[in-house]
Amino acid sequence: MYKLYTDKQEIFECDIQIEGASLNNSNARLIIETEDLALLFKGTINSSGKCKIPVKRLKGLLDENVKGTIKLEVIAEDTYFTPWESDFEVDASKKVQVEVKSQNKEVIKESKPSIQVKNVKEEITVKEKNHVLNILKLLIKEDINLKNVSFRKNKLNHIVATYLDKYPINESQKDKIVSGVISGLSKLK
Repeated sequence: MYKLYTDKQEIFECDIQIEGASLNNSNARLIIETEDLALLFKGTINSSGKCKIPVKRLKGLLDENVKGTIKLEVIAEDTYFTPWESDFEVDASKKVQVEVKSQNKEVIKESKPSIQVKNVKEEITVKEKNHVLNILKLLIKEDINLKNVSFRKNKLNHIVATYLDKYPINESQKDKIVSGVISGLSKLK
């Protein structure tokens, strides 16, 4: 059985002797036939009868383990001959086989890069700074500081509620404004 390969180009070679016709005017071709497909590769015959037919890689044309018939056709001065024919099988010249011995070993986990961001100082906008300053002024006016805030929490809640009714702020601003007010109060003596 003749072997053809999906992953390498090869050259089909043979010696041809023709009687009653000239080799110079002769042509050779290789026919590869499967159930679904027929491929033709043209070759040459030199003056000493050496026949060479390049067979390209068959990847994409024929799959591995496909079987069929391969035959050599020679045309010599308007006469057609089929001097050789054989069965063929398609194979790969390079193969890799893997045998897994055991799967009980520790599984290797895929590690992906991770990033942690800490101590990000968010920029406070002018509008947020104004809110912080206005609330601080109101708290200072009512003599509220970090030392007495727990005793004066009702007054603090009333001041903040009244301010928010007059100047509403959105959720994204709250944390920055509260941090700014606490920072401002901590700086007061």
